[in-house]
Amino acid sequence: MMKNIDIVRDMLREQVPLLKHLGISVSEYGDLKVLVEAPLEPNVNTHGTAFAGSLYCVGAMTGWSLTHLSLMDAGYKPSVVLAKAEVEYKKPVTHDISATTGISKQEFTRFLADFETKGKARLSANVIIHCDNQEAVIITAQYVAFNNAVLNIDAGK
Repeated sequence: MMKNIDIVRDMLREQVPLLKHLGISVSEYGDLKVLVEAPLEPNVNTHGTAFAGSLYCVGAMTGWSLTHLSLMDAGYKPSVVLAKAEVEYKKPVTHDISATTGISKQEFTRFLADFETKGKARLSANVIIHCDNQEAVIITAQYVAFNNAVLNIDAGK
């Protein structure tokens, strides 16, 4: 049986072609934390550093992956969308891209309760991309997850 992280990895590769081209992959997930990575080479800009749009994509998918995987682990097949994001580029990224985010068990409990009772819930995530052990990019994002069973939505594949 496939692990949830493998299901999400495959789903993103198959259903979001841009992510495959950029080399974005969910590398680790556990304890309500996620790591998403992408190689620098297909994401490089004219300065030889990571393209801002690629950094945004990696960051957006990091929070999305956390939201989706946490609900899958709770037994759901949600639909998750990015509702709002703010990005701060603090320094150039000169190496492969590595983004992390996580939430507390208390945050997840509140999120899950809303998801189960209201059929949808909003989750805030602070995604950090590091370069040379410093914060290079900070993305503050909000995701909305829909409970397809409660709302009678077809989640697709």
